[in-house]
Amino acid sequence: MLASWGLFGDRPTIIRIIAMFAIGWGCTIALPSGDAEAKLLVGVVAAVAAGVTFAGYVLLVGIGTRKLHPMPFNIMSFAAVFVFTALILMLPLPANLSIKVEPTALTGLLMSSVVLGVLTLGSYMLNNIAIRFAGSALASIIGTSGPALTALFSWIVIGERLQLRQWGGVGLVTLGVVGLSLERMLKAKRRS
Repeated sequence: MLASWGLFGDRPTIIRIIAMFAIGWGCTIALPSGDAEAKLLVGVVAAVAAGVTFAGYVLLVGIGTRKLHPMPFNIMSFAAVFVFTALILMLPLPANLSIKVEPTALTGLLMSSVVLGVLTLGSYMLNNIAIRFAGSALASIIGTSGPALTALFSWIVIGERLQLRQWGGVGLVTLGVVGLSLERMLKAKRRS
């Protein structure tokens, strides 16, 4: 929000500030309870780093798509992610953070990685198509279902069980994102 204000002159509003606090509080509530293990700390740090880098990605998309169509921009950004990820995976990790892959599971891991990459690229491209045909406001409101759907699919696919408090955190994050989307939609209506 602050970087968008500095780069694009997009001043924070009361709705945005409230939404950001709701998202932050929801993320805090969604953290698992129990012992503060080193793996949980690594996961939280990785999630925060992912959020910061995704915010940087969104800002770069805002700058890059002014001069380039979103589709080639997405393909180029995904190619860059592929190259940098491959390079990072070649770096040696400390023993407590390294992942040991059984040789028999390597083919399945590679195949699922390719499927995940294709599905992710497809979702970004479908989002661009949705923005073009349905408008950015409607597409972003539908896109707010992301946190809730992620939690739901993690429960269905891998059996991840969330406590009621954590579902409340997911709800708060979703409401915060809905608030941001509605604010953007109302702003677009005022312009037109």
